[in-house]
Amino acid sequence: MPNADAPLLEVDDLRIEFRSGREIVRAVNGASFTVRRGETTAVLGESGSGKSVTAAAIMRLLASPPAHITGGRIRFNGADVLGAPMAQWRKRCGRDIGMVFQDALASLNPVFTVGWQIAEPFKAHGVLPAKAALERAVALLGRVGIPEPHARAHDYPHQFSGGMRQRVMIAMAIALDPSLLIADEPTTALDVTVQAQIMDLLLDLQRERHMAMVLITHDLGVVAEVADRVAVMYGGRVVESGLARDVLPRPAHPYTLALLESVPRSDIEQQQLNPIVGSPPNMATLPSGCAFHPRCRRATSECRAARPPTVKVAPGHHAECFYAQQVFDGR
Repeated sequence: MPNADAPLLEVDDLRIEFRSGREIVRAVNGASFTVRRGETTAVLGESGSGKSVTAAAIMRLLASPPAHITGGRIRFNGADVLGAPMAQWRKRCGRDIGMVFQDALASLNPVFTVGWQIAEPFKAHGVLPAKAALERAVALLGRVGIPEPHARAHDYPHQFSGGMRQRVMIAMAIALDPSLLIADEPTTALDVTVQAQIMDLLLDLQRERHMAMVLITHDLGVVAEVADRVAVMYGGRVVESGLARDVLPRPAHPYTLALLESVPRSDIEQQQLNPIVGSPPNMATLPSGCAFHPRCRRATSECRAARPPTVKVAPGHHAECFYAQQVFDGR
């Protein structure tokens, strides 16, 4: 029987690489974070930091080859995810964990109506017969804000706008009342107004259904508004983690600090932005030592020579940096 106080999801020292010919891309290099019941954990970082690959590994959606999980573990509700037989895991996907993908148009099947696609999980898991499943799909379309859901259930994905397609994806993800929802940059391709509507919808559904949520994003504004916990990824590792209310106002890793300093603020007139110099690392040829050292203003020879330790700067607040305590203290 799982411990009610234990995390719902645990990702521990996860390592994933993609092998193609002579090249090995180490996309995830020891990522660790937890998600607690009913909470939102935001996994943030620049493109290429390993966020989406980690999410795909949790759902076991990585094709092997070319992807290979070379280390670490994932536990959901106390059970080993990576060691479970695939047939057994497929019975849990959708029912226990739902996922909203970044590109709704690519994720929806163009030759089936949206009503058929939302009803499909009910039929696949043997929850409802076809007619009842379609009725439930119509109700879900209405719940996520699709007007005239009885009529729109018979339309195809290309007949919906980007925001409406994302609502359809959300309806599919919550169809079987999962205890965990993974939202992989669900608002990236949408305009600002629709982004806010989609995030409001996700939060309403989370509260209504008491779901935990993993929100994968690079939008610090969204993180500040919705996240309970934060896991900051860089170079395939979680370099800082803790409660959002602790990490965002007082970061302990130079990368988190640089991310926050690069965001424009409405309360400062004529603000001088401080972009992060350089580019994210090539995951096939990662730098030695700390992966962030080529872009870090604090980097020393120590940072170039060895991977930094994980430093506890405050209760529940950790950062992987030789100088985490100094950054945290504002020195």
